Amino acid sequence: MNINELAVGKNALIERYRSNTVFSERLMELGLTPGTRITLVRRAPFSGPIEIAYGHLRLALRPAEGDGIYILPV
Repeated sequence: MNINELAVGKNALIERYRSNTVFSERLMELGLTPGTRITLVRRAPFSGPIEIAYGHLRLALRPAEGDGIYILPV
């Protein structure tokens, strides 16, 4: 499942990225490596961005970016 399918308030582990792109490399530089535990904090209305929390950080992602991030719910 991808990160956009996660329910608000639920936790998951980053499993993998769809492909090795500049964006996925940037996420890994920010600490979102496979095995990182994340929480979906909130969803903007009208198919807007999602906010995730991991460690002491928060990050907003567009839905198109979230489609390429695969997770394992915990």
